[in-house]
Amino acid sequence: MSSSTCHDMKTLPELQHFALVLQVRSFDSYVLNPMYQARSQKAAVEFLWMVGQRSDISSSEKLNCEALSGVSKEELAWWKSNILWSLRQYECFEKPLVMWDIIAALLAINQLVPHFVDDLLLEWLSSSFTESCSKLSKEKVLADFSRRLSKLTSRHLHLLNVICRRVILSEVKAYDINSNEHDHRTTCENREEQMMLWMDLLLTSERELRERLVGINFACSSLMSQVDANMSPSGYWYPSGLAQMEQWVGCGQVRDQLRLLVSQANLNGKSLGSRDHVREERCPYCTASVPFEYAEVAYCQGANSNGNVGQRHKLVRCAVSMQICPTTPLWFCICCHRRASKLAPEPLFTMVEYPENFASLVGSSLRVASKPLCPFCGILLQRHQPEFLLSTAPV
Repeated sequence: MSSSTCHDMKTLPELQHFALVLQVRSFDSYVLNPMYQARSQKAAVEFLWMVGQRSDISSSEKLNCEALSGVSKEELAWWKSNILWSLRQYECFEKPLVMWDIIAALLAINQLVPHFVDDLLLEWLSSSFTESCSKLSKEKVLADFSRRLSKLTSRHLHLLNVICRRVILSEVKAYDINSNEHDHRTTCENREEQMMLWMDLLLTSERELRERLVGINFACSSLMSQVDANMSPSGYWYPSGLAQMEQWVGCGQVRDQLRLLVSQANLNGKSLGSRDHVREERCPYCTASVPFEYAEVAYCQGANSNGNVGQRHKLVRCAVSMQICPTTPLWFCICCHRRASKLAPEPLFTMVEYPENFASLVGSSLRVASKPLCPFCGILLQRHQPEFLLSTAPV
């Protein structure tokens, strides 16, 4: 995009006390694809924030907000009330998770008053539980939330993950956060203690979602064992990567309920004989063996040449199946930067809490989510590579 931008702020007469901020950007023609983009994309309009300035803010809410330079307590209370209201609207899983406006507002406020954003998020999290946490310190509240995430809906966890990554931990690279699962605390070792608590909360939340996803896979495996994966009806979901998930459960700290579910699964059944449940994986570049070590990445053993071990390739695992991602175009999450070659089942996104019995979620069949959604962020996935791959070499 070019550096020339136009800012315009208008108050809509039809909606009193509502402010709409627009930012118009013109594209730089030199960075656009001349075949697919330059012909149709001339400019872009960004809707930065639409907020209703409600007047029914209680006096207690006003007193909890400290005034900024040029911003009164009342205005901060309005922002707080409207952001909390917006977050509660997104708690309904039927509403698409498109929260760029909330993220933009929180980022702008966080640069000026970080504690304001912390207090707002803690209040939002506290509203999910019946017990009051007002008398506890922030550190104790965050630690307490980490122990009670199993009682939250998957949508609530998705909201928490997006806000943690894009606002609280916005300065930490996505790869560093993802690698923390097998290299714990190295990312935030030089940061303040409260930042580490938010990191722990994020990792615990994502692990909670991964356990739910693994539980659905194994609960569905017995149902789908009689169905050939290649003959599965279009739109219906079937488990993949059970061998990798079994190893993840075996080497991690998971609930006893999930361990029992895995132990009861028929891992020697027909389903594990298919190509979607191969325990020994091969590197797509050198065909060397790839052991399962981490859920996010994998390293091949390196091809042998004259008795010497060759280069070890670093491979990406699918966020849904934990299998090695193929070299073909993948789904990509712009928030957590994970990749997926398969889509997650719909019950993962509609789960109200960690279930006592995963079999009750499966029923007679499972459908793939109607839209490609990230299992950890709940937002729409994008194609990591374009659909049409043009060769630079002459034909």
